[in-house]
Amino acid sequence: MRLMTHTAKGITDKDFQLARKIEEVVQWQPGAEGGALEGTPRDDLRFSYVKYD
Repeated sequence: MRLMTHTAKGITDKDFQLARKIEEVVQWQPGAEGGALEGTPRDDLRFSYVKYD
């Protein structure tokens, strides 16, 4: 994905803020928060393709 503010014809602070938010959402692991959402089961072979760092 490439971010750019067209009116500025380049990358601005808004692009960096959006990139940080995208990273936050993509890397979110609901099971790590301990709430009602359990996340992907780690011991279920159907989901063995999911790798967490």
